[in-house]
Amino acid sequence: MALAGYKPLSKIKYFLIGFFSIAPFVYFFRNQATDKRIKVLLYTLCVSTTFATIAGVVGMNTGFNYVSQKVVSLERNAGLSGMILNYAHNLAFFQIIILGLIIYKKESQKYINTYFLIGVFLINSWGLYLTYTRGAVLALLVGAPFFLFKKYKGKFVLMGVALFLLGSGLFFISGSNVYRPGSDRLRLSMWETAYTAFKERPLTGYGYLNFELHSREIKKRYNIEHPEFGGHAHNNFLEVMATTGIIGGIVFIAWILLWFIEMYRREDLVAKIALPFIVVFVVGGATQATIALGVNLFFIMAGYSISQVGEGKLLKEEQAGV
Repeated sequence: MALAGYKPLSKIKYFLIGFFSIAPFVYFFRNQATDKRIKVLLYTLCVSTTFATIAGVVGMNTGFNYVSQKVVSLERNAGLSGMILNYAHNLAFFQIIILGLIIYKKESQKYINTYFLIGVFLINSWGLYLTYTRGAVLALLVGAPFFLFKKYKGKFVLMGVALFLLGSGLFFISGSNVYRPGSDRLRLSMWETAYTAFKERPLTGYGYLNFELHSREIKKRYNIEHPEFGGHAHNNFLEVMATTGIIGGIVFIAWILLWFIEMYRREDLVAKIALPFIVVFVVGGATQATIALGVNLFFIMAGYSISQVGEGKLLKEEQAGV
């Protein structure tokens, strides 16, 4: 349910959590993060996420989630939360991190076993596929080649082509599970409505998270398809433009570009993984307003704050001759 009045401002906490987490994360990873502590964090992340995926797949096939003790009436994997889109996009973020740890195994294997990571990646790839969330799967497929983008442009293109063919094959194999013209038309109607909202109030928009509250009335006013269906814009950029106008839109795009440039310039393991993470965020945000949904935004801002740790720990290891 959409928040009314000034209540949407409470959601700003996710941005603030991300911003104010930078200092403690930097301090922890540069001064307190022993190899053992990093191992515990990584294994905990992998085990808990994989557990959620397995529980979701079992619930999808049995009709009952034995962990959350809830009836499952959907034919798609929704993890533990039961919110398919939120779960799928967070899983795409998780998967790009795990893939990065596998690719850069020389740097990560002292923290976590590579074969264990491969198993985690395969299980959760199956879980992501069973969400049948096209935007999340596409985001992962587009983001993966960016591990090669900086130094191996030729391999970057080849990997992109290979994943395009893989994605196309998955699309045709999935059939009606992913071909949902009704859902497509609903999403298109929300895109048109968000753009219309931006044109109405181009400078400051309707206010942070307020587009959802006004989406139905805008549809009725402009005779846009599916006036009974309201919600967020299902697109990060349109959501930001509709709610904060051109001012917020410029700031949002500048933030992403500066974040990407910073990660591109750095050589540490965190930056190498953060670069494709940003791509997953951007591509996934083309079909889902992850920037407006607390569950997804929390993951995004956590990724952003950790990416600001920089080269501190690695530099100290190099200087010590490790």
